[in-house]
Amino acid sequence: MERAQAFHTIMVEMTTGMLALATLAIVMRVWLSFVGADRYQRLRDYADSTALFGAVVGLPMITLAIITGFQQWPLEAFLNSVIARNKIFTAIVALGFWAAFLTARLSAGRALWDWKPLALYALVTALGGFVYLVFTASIGGDLTGKPSGFEQLARGLVETRRTFILPVGVSVLLILIGLSLPLVAFLWRKKGALP
Repeated sequence: MERAQAFHTIMVEMTTGMLALATLAIVMRVWLSFVGADRYQRLRDYADSTALFGAVVGLPMITLAIITGFQQWPLEAFLNSVIARNKIFTAIVALGFWAAFLTARLSAGRALWDWKPLALYALVTALGGFVYLVFTASIGGDLTGKPSGFEQLARGLVETRRTFILPVGVSVLLILIGLSLPLVAFLWRKKGALP
């Protein structure tokens, strides 16, 4: 049990670090897309490579963090705990956001940043993934009694002690965001340009 807890902690820290790095690089890359000066080309390339690296490493880490999280307690404990169900939900949503970003980036290549609406869409997706990752970490800290420092932020936005019930429209919107970003990125690369 102690080994599983230690391994889960390592996976969570790696996930948070890699995806925080990716998020910062994405913010920088989108900002540089709007600046438009050629003198920043090297910085644009570094920001893109860093974002890609962080997402490529972070996405499997989310999966491993989820798997090692399930090794903490018996399955019945997760199914009967509102807080644990909320943690599972937020982790899966974070995983979906980051999978959408990474699929879009791999589909469009560096051209993802050339069309500003697509670059902003990628930014919103990455920020959504990071926010849900913060919620997941905050719920985990609340669950184990080891605060991460983000609890106040999460408690101000989301009540973690009750089960999340998303309206159907919000659920459909999350699914559409997750499916449309990679599709638009793929079409962007295929045609070379979108309106």
